[in-house]
Amino acid sequence: MSVPSPPPENPSAENPLDSAERVTSPRWLGCAATLGSVVVTCILLFFNASFVMALLTAVESKFPIWAKNAEASQFILFTMPLVLVVLQWMLIDYARSRFRR
Repeated sequence: MSVPSPPPENPSAENPLDSAERVTSPRWLGCAATLGSVVVTCILLFFNASFVMALLTAVESKFPIWAKNAEASQFILFTMPLVLVVLQWMLIDYARSRFRR
């Protein structure tokens, strides 16, 4: 014959994390940092694509003959914002490391 165990006196004692500790857990901070990076990258891509499109439109008459076809301009319009985002993130990382010291 087994004896039932008494119920816990404090039901919240089983869960050691209270609401304040749950909000600041590393998992949530990592998720927030990732979401922030995604938002910054999307904003940078938007402005970079606008800049590259304006630049392509402005200097289109000066392009060589091979760059005037649609495939070349689409390639430039696709790759240049990505290259700019990588360079901008490298600059952001460099600036953060310089100011952190």
